[in-house]
Amino acid sequence: MKPGELFYFNDNFCRVERICLAQEITDMAEQLANKEGIGAAIGRIPSGVFIITAKRGEQKIGMMGSWVAQAGFEPPCISVAVHPDREIYSAIEQSGSFCVNVLSNENMNLMKAFSRYSPDQFDGVPHTETEYGLALDEAVAVMHCKLKSKCEAADHHLFIGEVVDGTYLNHEEAPMVHLRKSGFNY
Repeated sequence: MKPGELFYFNDNFCRVERICLAQEITDMAEQLANKEGIGAAIGRIPSGVFIITAKRGEQKIGMMGSWVAQAGFEPPCISVAVHPDREIYSAIEQSGSFCVNVLSNENMNLMKAFSRYSPDQFDGVPHTETEYGLALDEAVAVMHCKLKSKCEAADHHLFIGEVVDGTYLNHEEAPMVHLRKSGFNY
C-alpha cells in the first residue's frame, strides 16, 4: 500500500495516510487471525472438570475448574490454575491446603452449584470435611493436597499441591472430558 490509496477494513473504506499505518493494520489483522487459530488449537486440549475446595476458618469455598494436571511422581503432585480474583485463591494461600474432586458426566448438579461462589454453595451437597478441604461424596475421586508452591502463569496462578491422600469413590463412573471452542475463554 502507498499513501493516498484506499483500502477496505472492518466494513469501512479507509485512506492510507502513512505507510506505517498500513503496516500496523496489516499486523493487527495477522495477529487477530493468529489469535483465532491459537484459541482454536488451545481449546482442543482435553481436560477434566473438577471442583476444587478449601476452607478459610469455618468458611467452605468451592470452585469449578478444568485446569488441573499431574505435576510430579515422587512426591505425587498436581497443579491447579486459579485466577487471583477467585474467592478460593486466598483460602488456599491462607490454609495451605485444598482438595480436588474429579467429576463425571453424572455430576451436572455439582457443576451448577460451583460455577459461581456463594456462601451456601455446599447446602444440599453431600460432602465430608477434611483437614485439607471438602470431599464431595458424588465425585469420581478426590485428592487431598498440601500446598507446596505457587507460581504466576499469565492471568492465572498455579498452585502446586502434594497429594497426601486420595480416594477413588465411584468406580462405575468415568471422569468427564471437556473440550472448549476457544482457549481464550472457559
